[in-house]
Parts: sequence; C-alpha cells; structure tokens
Amino acid sequence: MVRRPALWQWMRSPLWACPLIAALGCSGGGGAGGTGDDDDDVPCDPATESCVLSKTTSTMDVGAGVEDEDLCQSWTLDNETDLWVTQIKQSNGGAYHHANWFFVPDDQFVAPDGTWKCSDLDFSELAAAVSGGYLFALSTQSSGETQTIPAGGAIRIPRFSRLIGASHILNASDQTLSTQMNIELTTIPRDQVRASLVPSRITYHDLALQPQGRSSFSTDCQLADSYEQVVKTPFQYKLYYALSHYHVLGAYAELSIAGGPRDGEVIMRNEGFGENFGTPIDPPLDLAAAGATGLRFVCGFNNPRAEVVGWGIGDQEMCVLALQAETDMAFDGEVEDGAGAQVGTGGDGEAQFSGPCQMLAFKWDHDKPGGPDR
Repeated sequence: MVRRPALWQWMRSPLWACPLIAALGCSGGGGAGGTGDDDDDVPCDPATESCVLSKTTSTMDVGAGVEDEDLCQSWTLDNETDLWVTQIKQSNGGAYHHANWFFVPDDQFVAPDGTWKCSDLDFSELAAAVSGGYLFALSTQSSGETQTIPAGGAIRIPRFSRLIGASHILNASDQTLSTQMNIELTTIPRDQVRASLVPSRITYHDLALQPQGRSSFSTDCQLADSYEQVVKTPFQYKLYYALSHYHVLGAYAELSIAGGPRDGEVIMRNEGFGENFGTPIDPPLDLAAAGATGLRFVCGFNNPRAEVVGWGIGDQEMCVLALQAETDMAFDGEVEDGAGAQVGTGGDGEAQFSGPCQMLAFKWDHDKPGGPDR
C-alpha cells in the first residue's frame, strides 16, 4: 500500500495581486515580479507577462495543545489561462507544522474557499498529484519562506484550477493562537519557459530511531529502469528543486547521485531543524548525462529518548523528500514498513539502516486539462 505522509504529504489581500480579469485590477508587466508602481488598475495577463498572484487562504484560531492533521485549505484560481509558476512565497502566523499544496481541476474536491476537513471530501494527496500536480510544501514549522525555481523552469497549473493545501497544524503552547496562511505566486509567460517540471517524492517510512543515539536511514531509488519501463524511451531526468522534511529529532537530510561514475556525489544537504529546506539545484542536474541510474536519499536523526522512535506525528518522526524535475516520469518511491534493516555502524556510533525503494512510477501528462470550460 502506498502511504500518503505529510510531505506528498503564501500576502497582502484575499484578492489576486495580479488578477486575471480586469474587474479586480492588478499591477503587472515590466519586471520579474510584475508589479508596476503607477499602473495599479491595469490587469496583469499571465499569458504575456510576469504576474504576482496572492491570497490569504485562511484565518483561524488554534487552541492550546491542539494538533490536527485533517485540515485542508483551498483557493479557487478562476484562471482562464495556464499559469507557469516560478516562485512561491508563504507566510503564516504560527501553528503550521507542515503543509503540502497541490492543484486540481476546479470541479474536483469542491468546497468553499477557506478551511475544511480533508476527510469530509475524501481528499487524497496522491489523487491530487495525479489529477493535477504538486505545487510546494512548507518547511517544518517555517513561518515564512520563498521557494524559487532555477531560471527557465516552471510548474504548469492548468486553466481553471483550484489550489488545495493539506496542513498539519500544531500549537504546542498553552494559549490559543490566531494564525493566517498567506500564499504568493510569481508566474512567467509560456514563451519564457524552457522546462515544464514534474513532481516526485521519496519516503523512508520504516523508521526506527535507536534510543539515546544517532541513526540514519538510506535508500537508493533506481529511476532509469523505471523510466525506460514506463516512458519507453532512454532515461531523462534533470533535477531542478528538492525539499526535505523531518521533525525535531532530525539532524540532517542528504540527497546524492546513485550509480555511475559520480556515485555518492552530494546534490543537497540540510542540517538542523526549523529552517527553509527548499533547495534549488542550480544549475539543474542532468542525471542521465552524469551517467547516474537514480538518487540516494538519507535522513539522519539524534534521539535522546530512552525508547525507539518510529514514523508518525506528535513526538514521532518522518523522512520525506519532494522533487521537481524536467522529465516525462513522475514517481513515488517508498521504503515500506518492515523493509529496512541495519547495515552498519558509523564511526560516531550512528546506527545505519537501509531499505529498498519501492517505485510507483507513471508517465506524466504535460498537457493535462484543468476544470471545465466556462
């Protein structure tokens, strides 16, 4: 069974900063941000210029000690043309442990914009990623961050789409917290896009952090074989962006090349906790040109507790990586429960575990439709 963990599992106004219809007005043109100084009543056209779109998707009170993994938020875009997103900003007032944002056709998961229970509409992150796509994820307990895709790359949001965020809310304080979620998207016109990006995810689910010590968990996802089986053409995978996720016991997350003459070369490494873990790969890394067969992902942890810590929310842990790449294949790679085993011990006493990456791979439709025509 494929799990759906909390990573595949942003500001000013509830209206578009750059609306797609003249009735709302906007600022645009003449710059990467699409924000002119003297033309606030001129609509921004994302088909021909760079635009900035923003909204406060929710305002809510989170009670003291409340943890909620069943909160969804939506923003119906009403976009009459495709949007090509190159930068995402988010800011919030706290209590956001994590959130994964997707786009879907706006006739799916229909609910009033704002907050609702994911379970009420049987919202599935995997279903959303397949029918639409993955847009971005918040870094662990980040109150504000900017995720920028290297020049030329963009995420396509089809016309008439809805953004949906599956949020993990956590207020560890002893007082009720009032918080907002603000989202800002920067788009570019289609003729400036050199790479239409495709999402994927790697999850090490079989976690068993050893008590009062260090542990690491590693898996190699063999992309080339899956690509040739699914797409039926020679391997193509150029990595543009990576974002890792773990909780308070996380010490580091590392992504490296697997296979070929550059095996083990580190692509990304994040250390510590509570920082912006979104990492642009600039210049983008062409795995096929590097002679690689896939990617190696490792999460390291330091567990001071007297008991083993496993996968989960609350005081448990996670190990997840979200990717954006120029390719024709999306995949969900996972080390399933019971599949991992200890394979060694590092010089610092780190208990080293490894498990096989079970691949769910499928050909990506770069022209998938959005909602129905108006």
